[in-house]
Amino acid sequence: MIFLAKVAEIPDGARKLIQVNGISVALFRQEGRFYALNNACPHRQGPLIRGTLEKTAEGSGCFIRCPMHGWRFDLATGDSHGRPGNATVYPLIRQNDELYIEL
Repeated sequence: MIFLAKVAEIPDGARKLIQVNGISVALFRQEGRFYALNNACPHRQGPLIRGTLEKTAEGSGCFIRCPMHGWRFDLATGDSHGRPGNATVYPLIRQNDELYIEL
């Protein structure tokens, strides 16, 4: 496990870019849930950390839209919904007030 951040460092609706073993990880907190994705969009390597967040139509999830070409990815699964290539999602572990990642 690799330490990412303290829970208090990421208020709801915030995001943080963290370098982990040479990998750029985009950490998001939306409606109390944390998500960690590889920061590079699989399409053209756009910085997902700078993307636009959108809720699903049902309001049960959230997407990040790449700022370069508009591809969107499910924060929880990385699914690109029919486009070739999904975003890489990393499993997060919360221990008390700290967040860890497994690569």
